[in-house]
Amino acid sequence: METIRSLQGIIAFVKVAETGSFSEAATSLGVSKSHISKTISHLEDDLGIALFVRSTRKVQLTNIGTRFLETCRDSLQNLDSAKKEILDLSETPRGVLRVTLAGIFGEEYIAPVVIDMAKKYPDLKVELDFTTRIVDLIAEKFDVGIRIGHLESSSLVAQKIASRMEYVVASKSYLASAPPLKEPHDLISHNCIGERGSWNFKKRGKNFQVSVKGNFKTNNPRVLQKAALAGVGVARLPGSYAFEDVKKGRLVSLLEPFSEGKKDIWVVTPVRHKQNVNVKTFISEVKKHLSQEDADVFF
Repeated sequence: METIRSLQGIIAFVKVAETGSFSEAATSLGVSKSHISKTISHLEDDLGIALFVRSTRKVQLTNIGTRFLETCRDSLQNLDSAKKEILDLSETPRGVLRVTLAGIFGEEYIAPVVIDMAKKYPDLKVELDFTTRIVDLIAEKFDVGIRIGHLESSSLVAQKIASRMEYVVASKSYLASAPPLKEPHDLISHNCIGERGSWNFKKRGKNFQVSVKGNFKTNNPRVLQKAALAGVGVARLPGSYAFEDVKKGRLVSLLEPFSEGKKDIWVVTPVRHKQNVNVKTFISEVKKHLSQEDADVFF
């Protein structure tokens, strides 16, 4: 019991040190602030040293607390690695699988795979985190991330799982009363809606940008899709949002000869997780699911 209490104290200590707040640490660990305070006090009593300097405004590490933090982080990392090694030896997914992803591609094509895994493997706890920022998989303890486009060099292992294209689109009602739109520079005469102030194109193998402007801005592709369908203006949308509307004639695809082409979609994972049965099963199931989709759809 003493060992368990010490481990709980170390976990609480690291979380308080990282957040700089007893309240934030309590929220992150799903316990009360008083529980965190008591746990830290017990740890300090056991060690016979003060780990924090407390004030009404902030919590700071003592000098010895700073040194202790590094040791605790290494110990927790070793425990996590040991757990991962056990999972790697298992043939059936179990434990925790944490995935970071974003957008409609994640909603429509990745989430169904994870839902099926949760149903198929009751001992597996799956966590999906939707965010548009680039997450540090190692620091934030994610097993898998879904990334789109060019990947920077890193220690992550990457596998291509699909491709994505962006479409320049508008409704027939908008185009009926708008100036001709035959090449990218014609966009200067159009109401170009969305978040970006310039759009990328390619001509004779060379990339170039065109400055655009419009009266409707949003960083939400679903809202942008609705605005385009309503005839507000010309939009630039990922295939996941535009393909069906173009296919069914609700939107018109424009400037296709000047398209940048497809961008690859990747599943990335830390090197030490690549043999983890949870990760291997996830990647296998994602690839199988995507191979069953319409081959002409670029997400």
